Amino acid sequence: MQETVSEFLSQLNDTLVYKFPPLRYLIKFDVMDLFNFSSGLGDFLLSEPLKFSIICNDIFYACLKSSDNHLKEFIQPSQVAVTIRLKSLPRILSRPSTHRYENIVTFNGLLLTVSKLTSNVFHTVWSCPEECEGNEVILHYIPKSPPKCQICKSVMFENSGLRQCGEQVTATFKLKSELLSKKFVVTDDLIPLLKLGSVYLIHTIALKKTVAVWSIEEVVNFPAPVTYCSPKDIRDLYNSCGGVPWKFIYCLASSIGVNICPLNCFINVKMNLLLSLTSVKAHAYDGSTIVHYFSVGSDTGYIGKLMSEGALLADRHVALGVANSSVETALTASSSGVCLLPLPLHVYSPKQINSLLTAIETWEVVQDSGKSDLKCAVWAQGTEFKKDNLGNISSILGVLSRGDIGEETDELADFVLQQAIEPPQATDEEVKALRDLAEYIDIVAGLSVTISDDAENLLRNYFLAARKERPNAISVAGMGALVAICMTSARLCRRITTSIEDAIFSIWLHAAGLPEPRFAPDEYLQMVDVKKTQKIIDLFVPWLEQFTGTAILQT
Repeated sequence: MQETVSEFLSQLNDTLVYKFPPLRYLIKFDVMDLFNFSSGLGDFLLSEPLKFSIICNDIFYACLKSSDNHLKEFIQPSQVAVTIRLKSLPRILSRPSTHRYENIVTFNGLLLTVSKLTSNVFHTVWSCPEECEGNEVILHYIPKSPPKCQICKSVMFENSGLRQCGEQVTATFKLKSELLSKKFVVTDDLIPLLKLGSVYLIHTIALKKTVAVWSIEEVVNFPAPVTYCSPKDIRDLYNSCGGVPWKFIYCLASSIGVNICPLNCFINVKMNLLLSLTSVKAHAYDGSTIVHYFSVGSDTGYIGKLMSEGALLADRHVALGVANSSVETALTASSSGVCLLPLPLHVYSPKQINSLLTAIETWEVVQDSGKSDLKCAVWAQGTEFKKDNLGNISSILGVLSRGDIGEETDELADFVLQQAIEPPQATDEEVKALRDLAEYIDIVAGLSVTISDDAENLLRNYFLAARKERPNAISVAGMGALVAICMTSARLCRRITTSIEDAIFSIWLHAAGLPEPRFAPDEYLQMVDVKKTQKIIDLFVPWLEQFTGTAILQT
């Protein structure tokens, strides 16, 4: 404090002192260190923050008055203020409530938008028209009506040239467990900390008619330790699958939407959704590539329901509406989660589709308040596309998924009939399976995976062969999607290095999602139950060797 006071007084002169310059001191309290130093002082800060702030202002002003500079006599207490910022405030010590209390209240919210910079008034200076002695009054706000002189009772006027201002913005947050968003005024040194799409802890105190933000802290998630134990059922499932990637992911994905369709139906869709969920959570830790989902097929409603069911496993999800919906806001609000388009893509307006594809292609979300990185996975479905439009979407996403193409009509009819006879109810086993799956995704998302030489060579040879066979069938982005799926497959198997089986599985998903005519025969791309699928994969591998000219040695 003494250094700040000395620097302030050294810049003063007889002319500047009558302009009533503000003196601000920024102090950052590490709450845990403060409790270690004095638990009573820490309790006083959290229970009576306004009184604590007033005491800090008095101490700072006393420090100013103790200096040797003669100009200190012209500095009024209202010109001096201490700005308090908090660090390392445990959630257990603050009340995460929307109600206003006398103590510090913490909100947990995701930043949606930030307004343009406006002026933040430090203080205003009011003078008496009769020039009474000591007629200047300094207020830390702009009053609704001018104050009156205490001597002559005249209405005072503001000396606008002496108004001292900083900067402020209005930040809109989507609070956790709250339906509506909430706006906070963020000032000065806190403004550079704001990043769209990030999650913050906002420490506030309640004033008379508003809420003042004392500090904000970005929430940073840390990956689970590599020694963290997986759920027992999933460990047993992995062992029973023999560690085969496609078989293990098949069994994991089958627990999604058990009351929407039979276990073995739309398994291609379920596996792609599971891979996308894992990739978006891994992106939050190491910035790895996000696998988006886009299926092509008939609009029977099943794919939309499966996407809605799978999105519940994400940290957050937002369903994009058709009318009066901002794509940019939806993408930002679904950061570290899923932006869901439950209706067929042709229902949405061309402006929404173009904004969505632009964000996916550039990996940026552009709003009026600024740019932010795309941090969410986009799930969509389409039907009745022209070949050119489908090619454009495929070139941006890199990979498509096989949707409802009428392969499971008989199974779905029997399933619907059974549900009509016996209405479905979620059992404890089904709920536990989904809970274990969400926990397992959180565990494996933090793994740092590298691609092996064998997997890299196979993916490269497939990409080159596909480009040579039909250049429009796979875009440059397709190579990135193949690698991302391969690495996500290894991550789900809790391995830090990809195997040749991961590469085969990635190529199989890509080949199965291609529009007709496809490279591989259809009988090599249909996925039914596990035993029949094993035979299909056994037939697919020799075809892949012939197509790429690469000898595949499976372990």
